[in-house]
Amino acid sequence: MKFGMMYLFSEYGSIPQAQVFKEFLEEVELAEELGFDSIWLPEHHFSVYGILGDTLTMAAAIAQRTKRIKIGTAVVLLPLNHPVRVAEQAALVDCLSDGRLLLGVGRAYQPGEFAGFGENPDNSREMFFESMEILMKCFSGEKFSHKGKFWSVDDVELYPRPVQSPNPPIYMAAVSPPSYALAAKHGFSILRAPRFTSMHVVQEQFAEYSQHMRDAGRDPLAIDQPMLMQTYVAETEAEAKSVAEVHAIWYHELFQKVLPGAPGKKIHKGYEIYNVVRKNHAKVTYDDLAEWGSAFGTPEQVADRIVTYAEEAGVNHWMAEMKFGGMTHEDTMRSMRLFANEVMPRVNEKMNKVAAE
Repeated sequence: MKFGMMYLFSEYGSIPQAQVFKEFLEEVELAEELGFDSIWLPEHHFSVYGILGDTLTMAAAIAQRTKRIKIGTAVVLLPLNHPVRVAEQAALVDCLSDGRLLLGVGRAYQPGEFAGFGENPDNSREMFFESMEILMKCFSGEKFSHKGKFWSVDDVELYPRPVQSPNPPIYMAAVSPPSYALAAKHGFSILRAPRFTSMHVVQEQFAEYSQHMRDAGRDPLAIDQPMLMQTYVAETEAEAKSVAEVHAIWYHELFQKVLPGAPGKKIHKGYEIYNVVRKNHAKVTYDDLAEWGSAFGTPEQVADRIVTYAEEAGVNHWMAEMKFGGMTHEDTMRSMRLFANEVMPRVNEKMNKVAAE
């Protein structure tokens, strides 16, 4: 099992925004010291839900502060960025990090982000697929031209070349059959974030993706299969609740406001699944979160949750979102240390025991 940390960069109002980034970089250095395998960065715009609008710039900063830890984007929003620029920035970060970039991409979902850039969410799936086509041409190492519905480029060649050849590992945010098929065709890992989603649904989605992988002649368990989940570890279950509850509820209440179909926001073509997401997130309690889509508790409880997802949903890379809803720097680092010192060894011991049986 690999262990990563995912950040959302929500702005809670309790500290200056610049300090959010300063504390993050300190936590990244601690994550490397503690033995975490990866750090993951999102792209969001125009909302305190997430104030990091440029994942690859932050990835470059991390590259200069660390030596070993992998640096992942989760995700670059392809419909809101020129694909050639994404390829150039990704290649540069891969050079600066000596080949540590994990390039996660997605098509975005928040209506306000599309509106802010003057893009139509109805086009997002087509834009994503065309952008992926251009990205792969950029990473081919050949000069190429492209004339498409949304982008045209003439006689371009990617410089610098990434350290990882022909490209950094690519991860896709995916919850639909067309996206599963595209990921399987190229052997891409998918990024899963089962926010308040039952294990049954998580299993169904992974089974569908796995079938596409097998149809493409690939083994889905032979590649990285990460999963993002809010995670908080404390010495006791009561302490975990006392710290995590207010931050988790704040996050989920804000999440409701930025989703497609939220008050004043339309459900666009291709985003119908968010009707279910909004219904699931309505009036969420801490007990609901502890049951579905999070890992809060003692080291033993959190380790058991991770092992369950590994055994039942093919997860082999746990992306712990350990700072959410304005959690303090001190509480975050305390949880990180407990996770590294007590959860990681427990998970590995349990996984090794299962493998030996």
